[in-house]
Amino acid sequence: MDNHIFENILLCIPDILIVSDGRGEIIFSNEKPEKISHIIKNSHIETAGKKLSISDILKSKNPQQFSNKTAVFLDKTEKRYFHIVISTINLDGNTRFVILLRDITDLKQKEENLNLYKTIFENTLDAIGIVDDRGIYVAQNKSNEELLGYKIEEIKDKHFSEILKIKNPDEVWDQLKKKGRLRFLGSSVDKSGKEKFFDIVAITVKDTSGRDKYYVGIKRDITDLIKREKELEKLNRQLKKRLYTDPLTDLPNRIKLIEDIKSVASPKLAILNIDDFKEINDFYGYQVGDFVLKKLGETIKSLLPEKGFRLYRLSGDEFGILSLRFIQSSEFEKIINGIIYYINEHPVIYKDNEIHISLTAGISLENHNILNKADMALKYAKENKKPVVYYKAELQIKELYETNILMTRKIKDALKNNRITVYYQPIFSNKTGKIERFESLVRMVDVDGTIILPSQFLEISKKARLYSEIAKKVIKTSFENFKNANVGFSINLSVKDIQNREITELIFEYLSSKDYNGNVVFEILESEGIENYREVSGFIKEVKNLGGKISIDDFGSGYSNFEYILKLDVDFIKIDSSLIKNIDSDIYSQIIVETIVGFAQKLGIQTIAEFVHSEDVYETVKNLGIDYSQGFFLGKPQPFEQLSE
Repeated sequence: MDNHIFENILLCIPDILIVSDGRGEIIFSNEKPEKISHIIKNSHIETAGKKLSISDILKSKNPQQFSNKTAVFLDKTEKRYFHIVISTINLDGNTRFVILLRDITDLKQKEENLNLYKTIFENTLDAIGIVDDRGIYVAQNKSNEELLGYKIEEIKDKHFSEILKIKNPDEVWDQLKKKGRLRFLGSSVDKSGKEKFFDIVAITVKDTSGRDKYYVGIKRDITDLIKREKELEKLNRQLKKRLYTDPLTDLPNRIKLIEDIKSVASPKLAILNIDDFKEINDFYGYQVGDFVLKKLGETIKSLLPEKGFRLYRLSGDEFGILSLRFIQSSEFEKIINGIIYYINEHPVIYKDNEIHISLTAGISLENHNILNKADMALKYAKENKKPVVYYKAELQIKELYETNILMTRKIKDALKNNRITVYYQPIFSNKTGKIERFESLVRMVDVDGTIILPSQFLEISKKARLYSEIAKKVIKTSFENFKNANVGFSINLSVKDIQNREITELIFEYLSSKDYNGNVVFEILESEGIENYREVSGFIKEVKNLGGKISIDDFGSGYSNFEYILKLDVDFIKIDSSLIKNIDSDIYSQIIVETIVGFAQKLGIQTIAEFVHSEDVYETVKNLGIDYSQGFFLGKPQPFEQLSE
């Protein structure tokens, strides 16, 4: 072959070709001399812990010993890798060395990437399993082995549905193939029989032709989260049942009645009150009184039609009957009158004693505001000594209107003449027995000096659009009174207060002032139901940023939900009086309170018991681990001037 043609062929070889005379001199190369010189000068291999340049290799007596090594080319601008192949040829009776340098930089980078991916795959805490296009396991990492409890040899060649329990696995498989990425929940039972739950993200890996080759499942263990959710659901169900059920008669209570009314299209309601029930308690004792209530509930329930009616115990001596389906007014009246007649004619028998009972009823046959109207009818019946009163449009409307007008005038006059005041009730630490802070409680002073309780004017003030002025008065008075005090105070806020910009801006102004010393707690009324989480949560964050603290008030009063506590960053839970007042003798209240206290302690939240009205209640509260106590047994609300007396 012509030498010129041969040289041209060599120049077309993509690898770098060098022919050396064995003394380090290059007699031929398919690259330009300056490039070859640069590569030889800046490339080296590592052998026996030393770096050896290609120039040194060319000068060595036996260059072939360095064949199949990797050389690193390194200068100021780049780093490359070459695979060295060295062989000998005989030219004109002289031994020459042929050195082939193959650029493997891209291959080296891929190898490094592969090692990186492998290291991540093997050491990531996320459990990763890989199945082929049939869903058969082909690989897994260490975390997956630890999570599932199976070595790869045990699950290899098994379908993923044999190991993972997934709802509608065929549908999940189809969706993954369509979307290429899918998130779903799964579970498994390991070899020890322990059930685990996973949050799984599955992705598709395609081959070079674009077809699905593997499916990678990345699992996170959410067993503890699922268990906590189930425990919270169970606690919520128990609490809901307790809060919707009267513990004495096991009948649904007033809160349940309110809920049920909402779901009935055309309700009819009767409220039955036991006449002079206090005399039964006083004469026979509370044990007999409780027996009468339970027996009366059983009797009324037995007299109601099997379907379409529900009986409730609303308070100490009141029962409610609600129609759950459409019924003619005359039929409903007939049923209620029949029950009243039967109860009046059949005394309750207790240990050979006949206890005669008579009932008074208030009945509402209207859809709108039915409970209040039945209450009004009952109140009218009791005051006017009538056995049954049906609510009518004109019933007490004039008197009620006059009462509301009179009270509205009193509120306006009290605001104008600075007779809206604040009383303070002490809150004691159950550990030290000392006063930790005072709760601010609004009072109105009448023109004759009579103290009017909020139950008499607060609701009317809301309807008369005067409530916000009262709320701002309480906030201003409380902050001013405790400006230089060494003890803290708390202020009650409703969700509507938090939604009122004037009120919240006033609060933030006081919290930001130089006189504020970080001693205020805002008690949010949980009994109203905290629906607007974003607004309430934003308020809480701002208050805490400014040094204030947050308490959930009335917890356990009817709408309680542990979800509120998890979502809102609160410092205290005030347990409602309905759970505290009989806690020394009511085992059900003790169980619920223990649950609330345990839950709060795990979250680092302190608890407060209100309505501590006796020594027995106080001792029970302390024994249950509640942090603070408040009630008439410990201290009554007083004006600020009398707190130091």
